Parts: sequence; C-alpha cells; structure tokens
Amino acid sequence: MKRIFTILAALLSCANFQAYSNTLCQNLQPNSTAGNLEKFVYKTYRSEKGKEKQLSIGLVRPVDNLPSKKRPLIIGVHGGGFVNFCPFEPCFVKFSENILTENFTSKGYLTASVQYRLNSPLDFGPPMIKDEKLLEVQYKATQDVRDAIKYIFANADRFGVDTENVFLIGRSSGAITVLNAAYLDDSEIPTGLSNRYGQLAKKENIKGVISLSGAIYDLAYLAGKDKVPMLIIHGREDSIVPANKGFYLGMKHLTPVYGGKAIFDEAEKRGIKAQGFFYDFGHDFPSRFVSDIYKNANQFISSNLTCQEKKSSEKSFINLLSH
Repeated sequence: MKRIFTILAALLSCANFQAYSNTLCQNLQPNSTAGNLEKFVYKTYRSEKGKEKQLSIGLVRPVDNLPSKKRPLIIGVHGGGFVNFCPFEPCFVKFSENILTENFTSKGYLTASVQYRLNSPLDFGPPMIKDEKLLEVQYKATQDVRDAIKYIFANADRFGVDTENVFLIGRSSGAITVLNAAYLDDSEIPTGLSNRYGQLAKKENIKGVISLSGAIYDLAYLAGKDKVPMLIIHGREDSIVPANKGFYLGMKHLTPVYGGKAIFDEAEKRGIKAQGFFYDFGHDFPSRFVSDIYKNANQFISSNLTCQEKKSSEKSFINLLSH
C-alpha cells in the first residue's frame, strides 16, 4: 500500500507541476496599465566634495483589477558607461519609462529602477579611464544597487513585493552592475575598495539575473555557492563590451573582461541554470530585435517564478496523503 501511495504521489506531483508550470503567479495580468513612477530615497551619502546627496528608486505599480497583494518585482539598472549622460531627466527615470514600464510593468510585474552614482563625462572619458578608476566606479555602482535591494526587501510589505520572486535586469554598465550584485563575494572585492568606500550590503534572495550586454572581471565570481539563474543576451559584434574575453571600449591598456558568451559558457560548466541568446549585432539593439529580446526576458522570468498557488496545492496534496 505504501508503495502504491508513493507511485501515486509521484504521478500526481508531475501532473500538478504540469498544471501550474504554464501559469503566472498570483496578481499578474499581462495587459496591465502602468501607474505613475513613485520615487523613494534609499540612500544618502556625501560626495567627494563633502556635499550631501541622495539616491532613489523609481517604483512603478501595475494598475489593474486584481487584489492588492504582493507581486513579483523586476529591479532594473540602466546603462551609460557609468557616466551621467542624462542632463534633463535622470537616467533611472528614463530607463523605467523606456524599458521597465513598457516590457515588464505592462505584464503585471512591479518594477523598480535604481539610481546609482555616476561620473561626469569630463572626468571619465575613454582617454582617462584606467583600471583603478574603472574598478572604483563599478564597485560604487554595485554597492548602491546592493543597498537599493536591501532597502526594497526591508520595505517589501509597504511596496507589495513578493520577496521570493525578485529579478535583476541591467543593460551595459547596468548589466555589469547586476552581475556583480548577484555574484560578487566579499573575498573577491579588489583590495582597498571596501576600506575606502565601505562594505557591500549582504546578498538578498535573487531569483534570476538578466544581463543585456554585460561583463565581469573574473569568471571565478561564478565559482561561489550562489547559483542564481541567468539570462545572457549579447551581440557578437559588440565593440564596447566584448561578447567573449576582451577589452572594455577596445582599450588594450585595461585588464580584459569576460562578456556574455564567456559568462554563459562558464555558468554551464559550473551548473548554473543559464540561457543565452547571441545575435549578429553590436552593442546597441537594432529595433527589429527588440521585441524578441524582451519576449525572451519575460519567458525567463515566468519560467523561474515560484507560484503560491503551486506551493499551496503541493502542500494540500501532501496533507491529503498523510491522512
């Protein structure tokens, strides 16, 4: 009899998985309308000149007829080479409007765009970039994003965030930053940076990372215990951030970095759940590819969601068998 119940449980478990594997989590509606962007200050710091400054997240909630409960969250980090090229509207606001709202909030997800410390084009142009400066700006960006994630998790009830379903997405320098935020361990931080700028906030539970034309300094970052699933999208002809091992902006005086294809190959070797899409274009996404890219991103997110209704059903079935 016990053997029969065991077989029956296995069969019904498979059936249950099939029933829920193609459904979205609760409170997702694919044709949602995006609400207004709400700004929340997550960090106050002092600039090198001693001026007090603030950093914010831009939260956008879907507007639909579903109950007001917790939803999955997509945290986005904009690109731009770690330089402030947004004089009229903050870069994180533009990223929310142009990328997150259109492609994710409209699908029923909460979205949060992160503002992080940027450099002036006057003191961070290509001729002036050196390894030390590049490591510094990447570390500060990673530190800011980790702090933003910590702030969001601490205010999850207030914002309506399902902390079991939080994803990161970044473009270019933003992709570099989200990869570091997900995988960089304290032991891998370059010497002196933590002493100068402080420690990174501890990692929170991230369900998946989407890298759009990103890179990391060392493939050993993927060797740790973190096995966060990843989606890698990269152009094979990228001359800004190389798709394989190469030089940022083609500047051979810098330490080489590992782009999307190298990251994807290493992730597969190390047993990290990874998907990779590699296209025949450069750093920018031609318009004819955009819908396909974000379709793949949404499929990656939905396939990695942990749904409450699935968990509840499995628990009910186990309770039934126990009686």
